Amino acid sequence: MLSTNSFTPSGVLEPNLATTTLQTTVTLKGRIGLPGMTAGMMAGRISWLTVFALLLCTVFCHVPISASVHVLESSIQPSARVVLGLRNRAPASLLRLRGAGDADSKVQEALAAKELGNEAYKKKDFEEAIKQYERAAELDPTSMVYLNNIAAALFGQGKYEECIKKCQEAIEVGKQYRSDFKDIARAHSRCGNACAKLGRLEEAIKHYDSSLVEFKDGNVELKRREVIRQKDEIDKAAYLNPEKAEEHRQNGNAFFKEGKWVDAIREYTEGLRRDPQNHLIYSNRAQTYIKVMDFGSALKDCDKCLELKPDFPRAYARKATVQMLCKQIHKAKETVELGLSKAPEDPELKEVFRKVQQSIMGVGLSPEEREERAKEAMKDPSIQQIMSDPVMRQVLDDMQSNPTSAAKHMQDPMVKRNIDLLVAAGIIQMR
Repeated sequence: MLSTNSFTPSGVLEPNLATTTLQTTVTLKGRIGLPGMTAGMMAGRISWLTVFALLLCTVFCHVPISASVHVLESSIQPSARVVLGLRNRAPASLLRLRGAGDADSKVQEALAAKELGNEAYKKKDFEEAIKQYERAAELDPTSMVYLNNIAAALFGQGKYEECIKKCQEAIEVGKQYRSDFKDIARAHSRCGNACAKLGRLEEAIKHYDSSLVEFKDGNVELKRREVIRQKDEIDKAAYLNPEKAEEHRQNGNAFFKEGKWVDAIREYTEGLRRDPQNHLIYSNRAQTYIKVMDFGSALKDCDKCLELKPDFPRAYARKATVQMLCKQIHKAKETVELGLSKAPEDPELKEVFRKVQQSIMGVGLSPEEREERAKEAMKDPSIQQIMSDPVMRQVLDDMQSNPTSAAKHMQDPMVKRNIDLLVAAGIIQMR
């Protein structure tokens, strides 16, 4: 039995506005189903499609079931709705999701509240800013931006603990709703700033690392480096212990006497970590470096020792020894003379001075060794400067052509110093 509808020439059933039910089998050739599909077969196919579409809309798109049904019904051909016993509705182009207008309105209200909050933030009216940001967050709980802004205002108020909690809340929302990486990175970096203010430097570094994983920001990298530097300084200060340092020095001395140079250096180094102002440990370690032929490290330790205690004669003696071993006799001469000016009766300095004088006179040196010493000395910038000085070149030429003029030139203190330096370097020889 068929209702009072009539068939068109194309064979498609024309629907009435009232609810109609198809009670017999007809062949429909609409867009739904294949040509020749019966109405019963088509109804079954559409039912499964409807259920599947409802699940997709509800689970993945967060669309209410009622709204999904509303849209799906509107997309079904009028003739098929007759088969399914559905009420005829307006075309899909005229339909809207239920609640879509309200959602858009709330988003716009949230953005407006955010702008009001930004204006208050610029004026440092943090209470009003927080009020507006909280209102925006209530209107649009899926956006972490408003929570980030609340955290910024709390940071401005100096409420660092609350700022950290709000940042963590923002991060959770951001992960849940897949917010922009920059927003998540910003929350981590602000959390790191708050932790740094509270002195929780290790925690701050972790948040900076998390921020840089989300998004590379040069400013965050600079903050991270500064916090690491501060943490290192605090750790070093906490490690200081002069008594422990003295224990390590004594242990190093015992290893030195046994000829265990590497063990001695290890003990001296640990002692300096405990007390970096202990000049004796620098001096002892310098002597040990000389034993293992590490002259660069020995020279650095001597300089550091003299920086801490400028009148320590042993450091001058050891520095001059290193310079002699490096064939820098002219430098060794200056070093030992400076040491003797501060401690003229020091026996170790006197012994080193005697060795320096013998080296200057070339005692025990072959012509080849003297030439090698002169070549090594020419690498010194101070020697190069003297040799390139036009005045000194004239003096040297004059002394070579007229040896009797040497006494006259040596009356000039600057010329005398330069001549002594060249003699000590082996560049010229005085007979």
